[in-house]
Amino acid sequence: MDTSTIAGAALLMKAGQTQQLLTTAMVKQAADQQNQMASLLARNVQQAPQPAVSDNAYNFSTYA
Repeated sequence: MDTSTIAGAALLMKAGQTQQLLTTAMVKQAADQQNQMASLLARNVQQAPQPAVSDNAYNFSTYA
């Protein structure tokens, strides 16, 4: 094998590794965004007013 073939193969492998790192970073970012959304929804559920129970009649909440 000549030097240019080896160098080309090394560059191709490095480009593949870079692409894999970028893909991993994008997946991690998407997971972080989903975690933030889940936390926000959980906080909203805790802060939403609960339906009142009166005379054994259940009212329903429009916050669903």
